[in-house]
Amino acid sequence: MSRPVDSPAKLDTLVRALNLIPYFQAYPERTVLEAARDLGRDPARLIDELTRLACCGVGPWPEELVDLTATYKQVQITNSQGMDRPLRLTPTEAGVLLLTLESLEAMPGLTDREAVISAAAKLRGILGEETVAIYDSFAADDPAEHTSQEILREAMEAGRRVRFTYRSHSSDRTSTRVVDPARIFVTGGETYLTAWEESSGRHKNFRADRMNQVRILDDGSTPHLESLPFDSDDPFGYRLITEQAELLIHPEHTWLADYFPVTLGEVAEDGWVSARMPVGSKEWLVRFALGQSDRLKVTGPPELVAEMRDSTASALAAYH
Repeated sequence: MSRPVDSPAKLDTLVRALNLIPYFQAYPERTVLEAARDLGRDPARLIDELTRLACCGVGPWPEELVDLTATYKQVQITNSQGMDRPLRLTPTEAGVLLLTLESLEAMPGLTDREAVISAAAKLRGILGEETVAIYDSFAADDPAEHTSQEILREAMEAGRRVRFTYRSHSSDRTSTRVVDPARIFVTGGETYLTAWEESSGRHKNFRADRMNQVRILDDGSTPHLESLPFDSDDPFGYRLITEQAELLIHPEHTWLADYFPVTLGEVAEDGWVSARMPVGSKEWLVRFALGQSDRLKVTGPPELVAEMRDSTASALAAYH
C-alpha cells in the first residue's frame, strides 16, 4: 500500500528552502556551517535544499530559474528571480485562510481534521484575539499588502510618474526606470504595465512581478495616450513590428509557437518547418535562439544570421 503524500510537510520544506535566498543575500559571507548553526538546521540538508533551489524560479525556462552556486564554504546567489524577501502571510491572507480552515473544521468526512484544527489554532495565535475578527480593517495599512499593481493604479489615478527597479528579459539586466504609466492589462495570467519612457522616447511594456521598489514621484506624468493603440488580441503590438526573423523549427518542437509570437509556415524538404518571428529586441532574440539552438535555426535576414554567428563564436570562445 502506498503512503499518502505529506503535502503540509512538503510545503513547509519548500518555504524553508525559499527563505534561504533572503538569508544568504543578507549574509553573503556566511558559510553553510555557520548558516546551519544560525538556523538550527543540518548542514547537509541545507546543501540539498540549496541544490533544489536551482530548479525553482518564475517560469520553466533557464533564464527564469534561480541562479546560485552552493558549497560548504560559500553560497553565491547571482539571480534571486525577485524571491529575496522571507515568505509571510499578510493579515488579509491569514484572515482568509483562517475563514477557510474554520469552514473545513465543520466539514463531515474530512481526511485529517486534526491538522485543520491545529493550523487554525496557530493562525488565531498569530493574529491575536483582538485582530481575528477585524483583520481586514487594517490590512490596507500593511506594507506587504501595498503591491506593485496597487501603487501603479494609484499613480495612474493621480497622474504621477513612477520609479522602480526592473529585471528585463530582453536585455537580461536589472536597471532603474522612470516612466509615465499609461495602461495596465492582464494577459496569459500575468499583469503588465504599458508606460511612456522619456529616456527612450517610446512606450514600453513591463511585467508587474519583475518590478521592485515601486515609488510614486511628485512629477506629473505624460503617458502619450494618443499614440497608444491597443489590440486585445495583440496586446504587445507584435503585428506592428516590421522586422521579422526567418526561422526553421524542428518538427518535434513546433509547440514553441504556443508560447512565443512565432508564425509557422511550410514544411521544408528536410522536414523542418519554416517560420517567422517579429524582432522586438534583437538582443533578446539572439539569446532566445541560442538557448533554443537544438530546436530552431535562424536563416534570415543576413545581418541577424551574422550576429548569431558572432554571438555563437563569442560563447564558444568563453569556454577556452
